[in-house]
Amino acid sequence: MEHDQPDILELKSEIINAFRPVEQLFKIMDKSSSEASEDMVRSCAEVGLELCQNFRRKLDDILPTQGKEPDDDRR
Repeated sequence: MEHDQPDILELKSEIINAFRPVEQLFKIMDKSSSEASEDMVRSCAEVGLELCQNFRRKLDDILPTQGKEPDDDRR
């Protein structure tokens, strides 16, 4: 089982990196909520950021990493 660990870490890293642009979009939406209809943009950003956090938690459940701190690039 130890032999599979590097592959799992690499897979998890690739998934997170592929997902990062979506997460960044929600962060931008959250910061720019004063420009457009503030309530709508902020609401969408909050939903998106919560979905990102749920995604990362689920990914940690599916692909646990032993001896590594959880990724905490959530906000």
